[in-house]
Amino acid sequence: MGTRLSSTQIESFMMLARELNFSRAAERLHITQPALTKRIQNLEETLGQVLFVRLRGGLELTESGRILQRHAASIERQEEELLDSLVGAAGGISGFFRLVSFSSCLRSVLIPAIGGLLREHPRLSCQFIKAEVHELQDLLIEGKVDFSVSLSECERMGIENVQLGIERNVLIESARYEGREDCYVDHEPRDNFTERFFLIQTGATVPKMLRAYFDDIYGLIDAVSEGIGRAVVPLHLIRPEHHVRMVPGFRPYEVPVFLHYHAQPYYTKLHRAVIDTLTRECARHYDAYQLGHEGKAVADDALIAANRRLMAQRRGNT
Repeated sequence: MGTRLSSTQIESFMMLARELNFSRAAERLHITQPALTKRIQNLEETLGQVLFVRLRGGLELTESGRILQRHAASIERQEEELLDSLVGAAGGISGFFRLVSFSSCLRSVLIPAIGGLLREHPRLSCQFIKAEVHELQDLLIEGKVDFSVSLSECERMGIENVQLGIERNVLIESARYEGREDCYVDHEPRDNFTERFFLIQTGATVPKMLRAYFDDIYGLIDAVSEGIGRAVVPLHLIRPEHHVRMVPGFRPYEVPVFLHYHAQPYYTKLHRAVIDTLTRECARHYDAYQLGHEGKAVADDALIAANRRLMAQRRGNT
């Protein structure tokens, strides 16, 4: 017979993979830390693979550890699904999933998209996490989440990419205060979204700019409303109560939004339901913000002209 792994070994491994701390994992398992260390050593010897490495910041899964974690988690979910079926649990989907996304998509698109699924299945639970754009795919690859949503395809082997829609980004400024046109607001110093917006306008040049940073996308819009500076934000986030307006003369910066997850030989009902729901509902949401009030697509030039008229009208009323 081939190599067999005991349920005790897998349980201990999964707990340590979640906690990445021997002391906390041992406490959760109600065993001593030396006993947990011995179980992990035996598991690594059985597999002939190192599953964890000790770094300055603590424990980290190796690539072999990540593969084992994904497969063990998949088996856990399949067992839960089987038990629900055998014991005749009330109809519906149960279980738990984790999703990470960037801030402008999390509250405005993903939570409304998944709400109906969670209402329909009361025993289904989740954890939604906000992270910086450069962290999103790594959190999935490292096994810390089951799904990630980002603004680029993941080129890592074994990761599926599903496009959820197109995020249409526009340049906005305060509708209440004048000035500070040379100041541009972003999330943090590593965020180069504003520079990319200007590069698609000119192909080569970025204006000289003063910078300001506000971590949350809604805080960023509030900062623009207060006249702190201009910002590039998704069109679907702009509301009349924000007191901001689009700056005319710029083409919208359209960026595809992708859902990522690990490719698996078998997908549970939970996994399939999350993928199907997000794909359908997010596309519906993004499509709604690609349309004009009469249901017709709005060309860039028409959008700019309409915004100029609106700004002229506002100035005339002041």
